[in-house]
Amino acid sequence: MNLTQLKLFNELARELSFVKVAKLNHISQPAVSVHIKKLEHALGQQLLSRTSQSTELTPEGLLILEDVKEILRLCENIKVRADFSQGMLEGHVRVAAIHSVGMYELGDFLPAFMKIYPKVIVHLEYRHSDEIYEEILKERIDVGIVAYPHSRPGIDSIPYTEDELVLIAGNKHWISHKKTVSLQQINDEAFIAFGERIPTRIAIDKLLDDRKITVDIRMTHNNIYTLKKAVEAELGIAIVPAATVNEEVERGILKRINIKGAETSRPISILRQNNRKSSAPVNLFVEKLLTFNQHRKPSVTALKN
Repeated sequence: MNLTQLKLFNELARELSFVKVAKLNHISQPAVSVHIKKLEHALGQQLLSRTSQSTELTPEGLLILEDVKEILRLCENIKVRADFSQGMLEGHVRVAAIHSVGMYELGDFLPAFMKIYPKVIVHLEYRHSDEIYEEILKERIDVGIVAYPHSRPGIDSIPYTEDELVLIAGNKHWISHKKTVSLQQINDEAFIAFGERIPTRIAIDKLLDDRKITVDIRMTHNNIYTLKKAVEAELGIAIVPAATVNEEVERGILKRINIKGAETSRPISILRQNNRKSSAPVNLFVEKLLTFNQHRKPSVTALKN
């Protein structure tokens, strides 16, 4: 029994696919099978049930899975602590964020963090909110960042920040000269919306429905960049997070208008699996991200403190 066998078993328990695990480790599928057979022989138990169509953990496999995860975590921490004792922190942090947060809330933080901790490799990807919850539970990512967090068994939600929803319009729209509007003023207006499953879209729909406001949806898209381009092209107005349009407002290509008489705050949270002990790089990443946000206009010095 060795660490390679335990690592492959842990990944098989997560992916339930010899093909995927082979690709992840850049080895052949038969090589993965050989490692698992040797592990099963060493333990005297069948850990995986394999058919031509599926792979499942046996009861014996399920029984040892948490111990395997703990062994791998401890081995990782031994290496991390050894490096840290020499003044060097090294490791990986897997992060998934919704697009409107990843681009606009993390854009200043990541370069500063990576400058101070060059040996900590941050893997950032953009995912839909519901996918991020699933990736956390499957341990495919270490940290998730979402808007309008909801309670989910097995996941801790750490409040990170709040953004504001604002109305945006192209320069030729009649509403563009206003600084504030009520929702009643946009009744029946041509509207550009997020996709229906997006939590921000759900919150905007509720905001409008509560006031019996109807808008004429001309286009929907999950990508905030595409929404902004549609508004810039005068296809309609939109309600978006304020932080996502700073650049366009400064350049004068979009108008940002505050919404009065409505609750428009958008909560953003950091997600982590609540029964998993994270590595030192992951813990440091979350700690510094929270500190960075408290400053809002932080510098590299803020990350060192």
